[in-house]
Amino acid sequence: MLKKVLIILCFVICLLFLSLFTFEYLDKQEGENFYKNVLPSNNLIDVDELKKEYDEAIGYIEIPDTNIYYPIMQGKDNSYYLKHLSNGDSNKMGSIFLDYQNNGFDDKNTIIYGHNFNNGTMFSDLLNYKSNEFYKEHSKYNIYISDRKIEVEIFGVYIVDATKEEIPINFENSDDFNDYLDKILENNLITSNTEVDENDRLITLCTCANGSWENRLIVVGKTL
Repeated sequence: MLKKVLIILCFVICLLFLSLFTFEYLDKQEGENFYKNVLPSNNLIDVDELKKEYDEAIGYIEIPDTNIYYPIMQGKDNSYYLKHLSNGDSNKMGSIFLDYQNNGFDDKNTIIYGHNFNNGTMFSDLLNYKSNEFYKEHSKYNIYISDRKIEVEIFGVYIVDATKEEIPINFENSDDFNDYLDKILENNLITSNTEVDENDRLITLCTCANGSWENRLIVVGKTL
């Protein structure tokens, strides 16, 4: 009798894991299909059309020769778009989104977040920036907003414990900004010849690192 109960229990557990796996797979598939259809095929910079379709869209990000080519959203907090697509549908893939505290791209440091998955979607390719060779071939990228294209040149890649440190958006003075630049360079995983000073504005890309939600991979660039 006990053996029979154990067999049934094992069967139920296996069925549960299979159901969870299937649900997660279908959820990601739905997210992938959505983003394939939402992106323009021949007019990347038509941000106004994007905004007509999705109220909280603010632009696109494109890192050439990678899979990173997505609309950028901005919600009322930093939680909503972790679990929602651009159209508001609940989905594990979430969206690429701007920190809710940022004033568009006018702050000293603008932060953009995104998940990464083992299927190569969303910000997965950011993990490749831990390699200096990848960085050399992908040191620049573009952001498109309504009134202009923002060109960004990457100079720093580091990992931070998100439970202990916050990424600064604005700075009280140039000394604070320079201290932050020094911290980036001290922990830099890449070798960059890009010069940065207190007159520059930063764009920071952020995703989970080392398979842990506590650690964040930070890819920092300056606007050109």
